[in-house]
Amino acid sequence: YAIKDFRKPLQPHLTEIVSKGIVMYYDSSLRNMATDKELIQLGQSEHPVLRASAFREMLHRKSFNHFDVLMSHLDDTATVATDAGEFGIWYRTVSDDILQEAKWKTKEDKSKTINEVITRHNYLKSAYTILEQIEPQEKYYSFIKDMATRKRNYDEELGEQGFAEIEYALYGLAKFKKNDDIKIIREQLLENCWRISGLSFTLMKEFPDTSYLQVFEKYYPRNFYRTICRDQSSDKAVDFINSIAGYKNQRSSNILDSILNRKPFINCPADTSYIKHQLTYAIWDNECSAYSKLRKQIESRVRENEKNKIELPPIDPVELPIDSSEEKIVWWR
Repeated sequence: YAIKDFRKPLQPHLTEIVSKGIVMYYDSSLRNMATDKELIQLGQSEHPVLRASAFREMLHRKSFNHFDVLMSHLDDTATVATDAGEFGIWYRTVSDDILQEAKWKTKEDKSKTINEVITRHNYLKSAYTILEQIEPQEKYYSFIKDMATRKRNYDEELGEQGFAEIEYALYGLAKFKKNDDIKIIREQLLENCWRISGLSFTLMKEFPDTSYLQVFEKYYPRNFYRTICRDQSSDKAVDFINSIAGYKNQRSSNILDSILNRKPFINCPADTSYIKHQLTYAIWDNECSAYSKLRKQIESRVRENEKNKIELPPIDPVELPIDSSEEKIVWWR
């Protein structure tokens, strides 16, 4: 449908939506003017932004079967700009936008959607991100392995974020704990070492293998310090430390030793107090012979921290009201 195919009073509002080119959280013109029939027609518009806006309004109205709406439009791969509030603009396929905005009445309905997305629409970003949540199921193994190894058109301007989807697939693949997949995962992480995020460090922590030490050694020191200073953030550094500390061998000890005894600790204005604290306890909580020297070095610091620790009194639990809404199951949790 073209804009001219709709009622004249509605046409200026549709033109404005297309001119802005952004899918808003909700559109007041569609909320107040568009009938259910017109929304169905807008879902078949020649303009992706109108389709996405119409689907969002359908998912708001109880007159639509929300499950049928999202299951019927999982193949809409046009990319639209969406209003992400304080986060700016996010670019999504129309299908991804439906999945991210939808709610399910039951876990069974969501499971049906997950099955459809992974087996028939696993080119969607949502197919990748859902792999962090779900348990490994053999029926999905071949699909996830393909997702983890297929080529993706990374946007180089995205930097580390360009590898994010593959990381979800590698994490999903690691859950199957198959030895043959370790090489695949390691090679992907080595090849994209400068891109990896905290999820990759979580993977190597939860599903450890000594061959992953190559990844840690390639990442440290250049990417380790570059990320701290460039992003003025300690999160990824802490993920790295907590992940490698669990390996408890001489190679992991060498890296932890290098971080602990580097002078200066960080050669940029970043706040490093949180990194130092987490490094101390990562070493202390992973007792082993390889860390004996490091533990002696930090022992007085740990003892002092424990001595100065303030024990807060227990808080009585608060009984929260029960959520009685019909649809409360969402894609991202």
